[in-house]
Amino acid sequence: MGFYEAFKDVIKVAQKTDNIDLYRQLLDLGAQALELQEENVRLKAENEKLKFRNNLEDKVVRYNDPFITLNDDKQEIKYCSRCWDVDRVLVQVRCMENGYFNCPNCNNKGIYDKQKATQNYF
Repeated sequence: MGFYEAFKDVIKVAQKTDNIDLYRQLLDLGAQALELQEENVRLKAENEKLKFRNNLEDKVVRYNDPFITLNDDKQEIKYCSRCWDVDRVLVQVRCMENGYFNCPNCNNKGIYDKQKATQNYF
């Protein structure tokens, strides 16, 4: 028998004994149990999110320029290092043909391809 089934049985007994004070206390206890259950669900979701971020942290490859990639990404998508370092979110940067990039989220700018950048500079 689960907690809620047992709790319902106890409430029925309290109703039959016509003990209003006990009945109120049981209802308060039930409300507290629901709050604890909601908090438990919230904490489990938060824990999963933290585990996901930790796993990502292990995959981050850093460069001298202000972008990062993930070591298991065959496409080598570039993400903003500032957004990752400050907000722990992966925001894909916009790579321009001239070798520069910018972040659509925080406007971080930099060079992703030095050869292209120097060719376009001169």
